[in-house]
Amino acid sequence: MLFFLQLLGGIVLSLAILAGLVYLYFKWKFGKYLDFDEDHSGEPLYIHLNEQIEPNWLEAKKVKLAASELESLGFKGGKAYSIHEMNGVCLQGFYKSPFAAVLYSHEIAGSWIDIVFDEVDGKEYTVSNAPMGSQMEERPETQKVFDAKLSVAEIYAKAEHLQASLSGGFVDIHEGNFREYFETAYKKDIAFRTRKGGISYEEFLASSKEAPFRSSDETVQEAFITCKEQELFRWHEAALEEYRVSENIDMEKFYDIEFSMLIVPFTTHPPAFVQYLLAQDFIDCDQEEQLSKVAEDTEDVNQLFDRINDLLSPELRATFVKDIDYPLPIKLYKMSPKMIDC
Repeated sequence: MLFFLQLLGGIVLSLAILAGLVYLYFKWKFGKYLDFDEDHSGEPLYIHLNEQIEPNWLEAKKVKLAASELESLGFKGGKAYSIHEMNGVCLQGFYKSPFAAVLYSHEIAGSWIDIVFDEVDGKEYTVSNAPMGSQMEERPETQKVFDAKLSVAEIYAKAEHLQASLSGGFVDIHEGNFREYFETAYKKDIAFRTRKGGISYEEFLASSKEAPFRSSDETVQEAFITCKEQELFRWHEAALEEYRVSENIDMEKFYDIEFSMLIVPFTTHPPAFVQYLLAQDFIDCDQEEQLSKVAEDTEDVNQLFDRINDLLSPELRATFVKDIDYPLPIKLYKMSPKMIDC
């Protein structure tokens, strides 16, 4: 799984640009998309940091230079990590209370640094030279400064100046609590983005313009739909698990019914939703072609689903099961057995 990473605020990392911009990269470089594994693409709802035994990526010239600059500013280098849910992403923590610096490396996005600090009352601050992400909406309790041209020293100077202007107490971020702190911060970022319906086309388009290459409008649109499809699959898995737990359904018994379940989120990109329904075998390829045109002129995905469902013979219509509130407001439906049998 390949990603362009960007900052949402707080401790840093989120995949709000998703795999889509990587798709843009390969389309730009090779004129086509590669065959990505859907089970390992998209924006996970949580992450886990795994400590690396031999972090060879730290030997790269740019990475070594950045680490050296941080240490010259008084930061103490900590452990290096990979992210279990995100292949190809590496990071190392550096500490100088109340600041923590995170040095990232990714094979396409390159390397960059975030310096973060938090007030004890919950306000979070970040200064970053991340290559992309300045157009993304941030959580209300965060303040971020983005400038891809900043040097390590300039990032620290801005963070130090910002911290000096505040009078509150600050959270002590250190190697002992970094892993939990980082994982928790990601959950907060992704929860905020998910609850508002995921990345918008406007955010995606603006962020794509920050990429170090140019893509056609058609390519950007294709990549955005891919992102939203992956987003829907993640929401599908999470919502079904939420339903299983809430109804206390045994895992083995749930295997027999989960393939018949559909989600309809309160909002998403309608053309991507049509692709999701195709993948779930609720519509066929002929219907997909027609419905994709309808979806382009539709904003309300619930109205779109109701329209599609009403077009079916009554015995084939999906039936409403339950409202689910995680990972965002979702209506859960069950497909007709006769629809599945055919």
